[in-house]
Amino acid sequence: MGSYLFVAGARPARLREAGPPDDRPDGPGGWVRLPPGEAGLRATRAVVTPGLAGVCAAAACSAPELAALAAALAEAEEAVGLPVGTIAVMPALETAAGVLGAAELARAPRVSRLLLGEAALRAELRMAPGPDEGELLWLRSTVVVASAAARIGAPVADECPDQGRFAESCAALARLGFGGRLCADDGQLRLAGEIFAST
Repeated sequence: MGSYLFVAGARPARLREAGPPDDRPDGPGGWVRLPPGEAGLRATRAVVTPGLAGVCAAAACSAPELAALAAALAEAEEAVGLPVGTIAVMPALETAAGVLGAAELARAPRVSRLLLGEAALRAELRMAPGPDEGELLWLRSTVVVASAAARIGAPVADECPDQGRFAESCAALARLGFGGRLCADDGQLRLAGEIFAST
């Protein structure tokens, strides 16, 4: 299970859920989503491979937990003969605590960009955004500012819950300063490529 990770200026990559040790990323440049907490730390050894570009830290809330993840990644890199620091980290801000800590998380070790996990946030905050997604503006702006202040890559948005408004939603995100989003299929990847490349 997983999505396609589209980032402007980079080759699209697969973002997969962490699986068993023989479940490796598809080809070079793949990303794996790690579960939060100790489970994520334990999973690092199973997912780190020379073909892995990075890991997505689910429900990230604090810099110390990302520092622990960086240490676990260093051990896993050494175990497979990779230079320490090879694997990037993309924290997924999926809780109110994560969004409030965005500036701290953006400056944590190995973080290359932030992912705004809007699906989980909508549930936690009991949000029901309208067609223009105006209710999400503050959350999105916070993540864009935190990323720029930390001088990391532009943030990535979650999958679009309304497939019929995918292009419109991508255009709004691009105008706001996002650099990509999770896509469900090849058609969305093509559209995202056109939209984010034109801003």
